[in-house]
Amino acid sequence: MRKVERYGPGEQATELEAGDFILAHRNRPIGNLISLAERRRFRGTDASYAHWSHAAIVVDPGGSLVEDEIKGVVVSPLSKYRDAEYHLVRLGADFDAAGRERAVAYAKGQIGQAFGFLDLFGAAVYLLTGWPLRLVRRDHQICSALVVRALQAGGLLAELDPVLTLPADLAKYYGVRP
Repeated sequence: MRKVERYGPGEQATELEAGDFILAHRNRPIGNLISLAERRRFRGTDASYAHWSHAAIVVDPGGSLVEDEIKGVVVSPLSKYRDAEYHLVRLGADFDAAGRERAVAYAKGQIGQAFGFLDLFGAAVYLLTGWPLRLVRRDHQICSALVVRALQAGGLLAELDPVLTLPADLAKYYGVRP
């Protein structure tokens, strides 16, 4: 059974399982813009989901993450989020070992790819206008698309469009509130 766990400043998740993922709020210019734009679509009872501006996938039990940042897809330690709040989505039995393996293989295969600035622009247009603009470049994506595509490689989230899925969408799908 899946479970969501909150970790505040100074706290660190343990007993990690590859294929699970985190949602975080990055207090940086692009992270703040993502949250601001998400607030245009996520209102009322859904407004709290717009808090999340970043997603990353766990790729080993030691706490390595694969995440898409402005500099591209990189491997980072989960410990880099120790001074901030993040939520860990533990997928539990919803995600079998073979699915987790495929998800991790996809994520690791993206390391070194460029950040999807064009994708981000298309997502912003979608959030601001409601028009689902799919502007993409091959092998470029944003953080939430990386997580969605990895989970799709493992057999989850088939119903989501990775190009139009933002951290707030993942938060709403899994019920992750700050």
